[in-house]
Amino acid sequence: MSLGKHLVARPRLALRLLLGLTVGLGLSSAPSLAGSLVYTPYNPSFGGSPGNGPNLLALANAQNLPLAEQNAAAAAAAAARSSGGAGSGSLTAGQLFAQQLQSQLLSSFANQITQAIFGQNAQTSGTYTFGSTSISFVHVSGQINISINDGTSVTSIVVPALN
Repeated sequence: MSLGKHLVARPRLALRLLLGLTVGLGLSSAPSLAGSLVYTPYNPSFGGSPGNGPNLLALANAQNLPLAEQNAAAAAAAAARSSGGAGSGSLTAGQLFAQQLQSQLLSSFANQITQAIFGQNAQTSGTYTFGSTSISFVHVSGQINISINDGTSVTSIVVPALN
């Protein structure tokens, strides 16, 4: 049976076919439309909605909570060590001066070692001692191996050598 006889015998099939062809041709000949992408910030600090602020703050606080707990524990341990374990947490003027003096001396010591490793007259290896702490370094294959021994533990650091 030919297509023409099917269409005459079945008017609904003819209507469906005509509708399908019309829709198909209409869609294929219509111009395609596209809109430009527009960036919309989420963070209110960068122009986003102010309503997002509390949500972002809550997320940041939730992520920082473990870090805050670690810092609080470390601060409590440091306070106990500096006060001799008495738990008072406050330093006398003499203790504060001793801490600041020790900090300045260690900073000066660190500067001397940095100059010996990276300065204009950089050395290929060396060892420095300050109290019970010794620091040694050696240049090996484009990197610098630094070893810090404080009498109880050894810390090793590897940094790239500057050319």
